[in-house]
Amino acid sequence: MNQVGFELTPLDWWSGTLSSRPSEVGDPCSQKDGTPGSCEVSTKCPWFIENIIKKKRYGDRVTCGFDGQVEVICCNNSIPIGTRSSIACDRAPPIENRLTFHIIDGEEAEDGEFPFMAALGYESEEIPNGYDYRCGASMISDSFLLTAAHCIPTKSRPVVALLGTNDLAAVNPGVVVNIKEFYPHPKYRTSQSYNDIALIELERSVINEPNVSPICLFSSTKDLEESVTLTAEGYGIVDVDRQMRSQHLMKVNLTTVALDKCNQSFADNNLLKNNRKLPQGLIDTQYCATGRENTVTKQIGDTCQGDSGGPLQIVQDEKYKLIGVTSFGNGCGSNTPSVYTRVAAYIEWIESVVWGK
Repeated sequence: MNQVGFELTPLDWWSGTLSSRPSEVGDPCSQKDGTPGSCEVSTKCPWFIENIIKKKRYGDRVTCGFDGQVEVICCNNSIPIGTRSSIACDRAPPIENRLTFHIIDGEEAEDGEFPFMAALGYESEEIPNGYDYRCGASMISDSFLLTAAHCIPTKSRPVVALLGTNDLAAVNPGVVVNIKEFYPHPKYRTSQSYNDIALIELERSVINEPNVSPICLFSSTKDLEESVTLTAEGYGIVDVDRQMRSQHLMKVNLTTVALDKCNQSFADNNLLKNNRKLPQGLIDTQYCATGRENTVTKQIGDTCQGDSGGPLQIVQDEKYKLIGVTSFGNGCGSNTPSVYTRVAAYIEWIESVVWGK
């Protein structure tokens, strides 16, 4: 039996419990322990996939009937936080073994290295028949992107997303998709730097496209050890003096800065006193990271303007996992860490929008 795309035929009824009468999708039902549920096609029930198929507890299921050859089961409607995103991660392909861990003081990303990376395009009077790509985003499902809330201001929102390419030049191949809807976090306020996270729904599903696939969501709310290599990507500024942006996707390696140390660094640089954007200081829904100093240029690896909304991720179990969303920093390449929105703190909200429909 496969974990994904499985089918149970009527011959399999003996291994489960059949409800008192065949029921239709949506009908109320009861599980073996009396827990209320509703009849649902097995392949669409996260609880069934996570608890029955993965854990091989086939005898615990209650069968409502069949929809053709696919079993309709009594689905537990009380789904633990993280289940839907975990199932989505199972379906994400493993990374190809071509990472070179070495967009300030960064290097060019290889073609197809970060298939979840998206660039958000805004209408521009200066670029006829083109777009001004000013923010990044991460593809987390076949039709949703995760970005920073400050990247979707009310008066000037992106109109397209570019995926499947590492180059913004119009002649380079890529997938351009119109944007259908925006979901800024309900607690985000433009006057502050908290809850700087937003979802973008694409006009169509993006599947079976070259160099395009979603990233998994990292579920732990704890800071990673400094020894763990983080990577960030973006098309932002690569030359601060000339304010020059990159047309090619750049990547940089970073390390975690514990939240208490990050707060202390901001305080030492007088960045918290009377700071209306951070009245509570840095809080546990934010994540700090910094790069290493280049011994020649003396620049510190960092994200910069134009990288906002882009990903901060690790590689774990042969898959990319999204740690943070690029939010803000004290300049570019400064000795204070940059701040990212901690994705794990928002999984319940993300799941409710992306997979809760």
